[in-house]
Parts: sequence; structure tokens; C-alpha cells
Amino acid sequence: MLEGEIIKFYRQKAGLTQEQLGKGICTLSYVSKIERGQTACSSEIIELLSERLHINIKEEIGRLENMENHLHRWHKAIIMKKIKEIEETYNDLENIPMIVFSKYAVLYKLLQARYFIIKEYFEKTFTILQHVQKDYPTLSPFEKNLLYHVWGIYYLCNCITSKNENHQKAIKILRKINKDEYGNLEYQYDLALAYYCIDSKVMAYAYAEKALRHFRETNNSLMAIATEALLLLQIGNDLHLDLEELTESYQNLIYQSELLHAPEKKGMLLNNLGFEHFKRKNYTSAYKYYKEALRMSEKASLSYLNRLFNCVESSFEGKLQPKKGLLKKAQEGALLAKQLKNHFYQLVFKLLILRIENKSEQYYSFLEKDVLPYFQLTEHTRYINKYAKELYDYYSRLEHHEKVAQISKLLIK
Repeated sequence: MLEGEIIKFYRQKAGLTQEQLGKGICTLSYVSKIERGQTACSSEIIELLSERLHINIKEEIGRLENMENHLHRWHKAIIMKKIKEIEETYNDLENIPMIVFSKYAVLYKLLQARYFIIKEYFEKTFTILQHVQKDYPTLSPFEKNLLYHVWGIYYLCNCITSKNENHQKAIKILRKINKDEYGNLEYQYDLALAYYCIDSKVMAYAYAEKALRHFRETNNSLMAIATEALLLLQIGNDLHLDLEELTESYQNLIYQSELLHAPEKKGMLLNNLGFEHFKRKNYTSAYKYYKEALRMSEKASLSYLNRLFNCVESSFEGKLQPKKGLLKKAQEGALLAKQLKNHFYQLVFKLLILRIENKSEQYYSFLEKDVLPYFQLTEHTRYINKYAKELYDYYSRLEHHEKVAQISKLLIK
């Protein structure tokens, strides 16, 4: 009986005993039976108990009865990346305090964890996921697979903020998902992205194609754009590909983003397009796209740090700005990375500062002693290869054969 669950919740919240709640209205045993759903109590008694608890019982019943539909609508909004609807539904659910004591508590907590990932509140996400694993040992098949999915997204999004998280963990846990039990094939995009990040091109492309089919079938236009962007990154690895043709493909996706009023997708595409020009040493165009993407980022965010770094690096490589201005921007990035407790960007901004200051010896010493060990610990394959190659070339020029032999082992791995 919903009335009993509601009355028990608000009685305990108010710090009242059953006897105190029922005083002058009904007996202690009668309150106990109401809360346990063991008696068909009169509407008059329920109203009197509700008044004492300062609640509108009809409104509370309505909220509970609509809770499941509310949660599934929230999940769909998260999948479809409908930011306004996500925020509105979150606020609505926050006004239902009983939700965390209902049979929908796990679903709510897991969706809340996904919401916090969107907000980049990774510590809150981690706390919720740990709580679910500890306090809810028996999950429904859907909840179990949703838990895997949220852990996978957490590792994928948070892998550059903590030495304990990495893309390999994301892949391992996402591969546990049973698609028939879960039904949400959105996770295939996350697998594609994780494989892309460890430079597993074949697997990344295969899962991206599956994800794209799913998003088109479900009319998820925003995620279809994100998946096409991931496929373009795969195609862009071929440096012999016509850059003008590749740029046109990006511009088409940017136009679609504008039609969908999706500035976050436009910013991502501009940043990726800058990356394609940077790889081909077209630094002026790379800087132009990076700068436009940077303007579309919230300052205290990972995307802002990433795009700021890209702007400064492309400007430095292309000699587009005076060193004094570049140094100031790089120091701004290092400070923000410290404020956000982001070790990854603290390291790469320090490397960039040493390059701008032309402190070659300090640069390679820091690279060898601090940066490369961090990327080995976090299994950042892409960055291990990049920086190990730099060290290899540096020690080769110095004819330091012992160091060359050590670093060559990393490149072979």
C-alpha cells in the first residue's frame, strides 16, 4: 500500500515514533499496520496523519505511481543528449525524496551517476557506483548491465584525471554487457571510443559502424554525428587523404550540429578538424579551428583544457604568436589543470611551457622521469608511443646507446 510507505518515510524523516504520529488520531498498532500495508485504513485517518506530517498524500502517491515512467524518460533524454530535458527531469526527481527508498532506488542512482558524468562530477559518480555495488548485491539483469555501462563511461571519461583509471578498464567492463538483457546498444559507441583511444583501429571502426546503425535506427541524431566524427578520425589517420575533402566532411557535420542547435557537438567537431590540420602541419588552419572550438567551451572543464592546450601548441609550432603571449596562455592552462586536480594536463602543460622556454635539457629530463612513467602507469598507449619516440630520437642524436635500447623496448611493446 503506497499510503503506508509514504507515511512511514515522512514519519521517520520527521523523527517521530509511531505512537507520537498516531496520538489523538489512532493507536500505535494501527499506525504500524498502516505502514506495513496490513489494513485497509479509512481515508479520514490517512488525511489526518498526512496533515500531521505536513504532506499532500495524493500528490505523493501521484509522484510514486509515475516514478518508473519518469526515470525511463530521464534515461532516454540522457541517451539522446537532450540537455534541457535532462536538467528539468533531474530537478523534478530531486523533489521526490522517497525515490531513494523505493524499488526504483538503484535505477535512480545509476542514472544519477550518468548525469554526474555529463556534469564532470567524477568523484560523485564514483561514490554512487561504489555504493550501488556494496549495498545492492542483487540487481535485475537490466540494472546489472546499466551498472557495467556507467562504470565503462566513467573510466572512459575520467581516465585522464586519475592514475588509477584507463581505457583498458573501460573496454574490459563494457565487454561484460549482455546486449539482449540491456537493450541499449548505445554502449557500442563507448566501446568504439575506448578502442580508438588505445589505437585499436579495426575494433574502433567495427564498433563505430554498429553504433552508427543503432543511432540512425533510433533517430538519435546527436549521437549519430558523434559517431560519424569518430569514424572521420579513423579515416583521417591516412595522411595521404585529401585534406580538402576531409574538411568538407567535417563542415557537413558542423552544419548538421547547427541545425540541431548542438553547440557542444559543433565545438567537438571544430576541435577534431583542428587536429586533422595539425597532424598535416597546417598550423594556421589548425589554430583557427582550435580557437573557435575553445570559445565554445566552459572555462572550468576538461574540454576547455584540451582546446586551450591545442591552441597554444599549434600556435607555437606554427610560430603564429610571440612567445611571451604563448607562455602566459600555457601557464594559465597549467594553473587551471592544478585547480581541477587534473594530473594529465598538469604534465602536458608543463612540457609545453618547457618547450616554449626552450629548456631542452629540462624538457627531456621531465619527460623521462615524470611524464612517460605516468602514461605507462595509466596505459595511455597513444601518449607512450608519442613521447617514447621523442625520447628515442633525442638520445639517438646524443648517441646515448644504453638509453636508446631502454626506450626502444617501450616502442616495441
